[in-house]
Amino acid sequence: MRVLLTRTETASRKTANRLHALGHDAVLLPLAKAVHHADEALKALSKPHAALAVTSTEVLRCLVSHGEALRPHFETPLFAVGAATADAARNLGFRAVTSAEGDGAALAHTIANARIDWADPLLYLAGQPRKQSLELGLRQSSIPFDVVEAYTMQELAYEPNDIIDRLDGRAVDAVLLYSAETARRFFALPFSDEIADLFASAHIFCLSTDIAENVAKPFRNRVSVAPHPHEEALLCLL
Repeated sequence: MRVLLTRTETASRKTANRLHALGHDAVLLPLAKAVHHADEALKALSKPHAALAVTSTEVLRCLVSHGEALRPHFETPLFAVGAATADAARNLGFRAVTSAEGDGAALAHTIANARIDWADPLLYLAGQPRKQSLELGLRQSSIPFDVVEAYTMQELAYEPNDIIDRLDGRAVDAVLLYSAETARRFFALPFSDEIADLFASAHIFCLSTDIAENVAKPFRNRVSVAPHPHEEALLCLL
């Protein structure tokens, strides 16, 4: 199966390796790149906080550049949105890592059930744009928190010929979508007749139902949603 990947170049290459191991052909069309705000993240870490919350492995890639400056924070409780993010945090050096079940609402629930004295706030290391489900859940549980935007996703623009070159002029069988924002960007691409032909039989695989809601009408009869919001479940659909 020929699978189109739409995440950042770094994330897509990791997924491409997994797809190749499964016998699929991966095509990369990153629709955004991450602009890291590492200094702002480190400044926020220097302020009192009881725990950390992370909803993306991109945040942890942002923190890598701080190296030794992170060491004093490695014992701080860190709540990760899912298993992949939790693994990335442990690989960076964090030792008190708790994983939720893959989305912001589940993460808020996990944090609310933790035995932590919230004399100091939770520090949410976030990206922009993002869903507000974690922040909403924290407010509902009366957990004090501060937010620092550790990275911004900057949209990448393509001309029709750029897309055709990326696809090598050949059709794709599947498109993987990991966020609602990425879905909106994908269906806003300049779909010339030639490009539309390359996606004429493509199936759209979405990480969650809210992502599927952003699929354009011509594709809605070819959508599958992962039963759980993590990549393993998404790839099992292929």
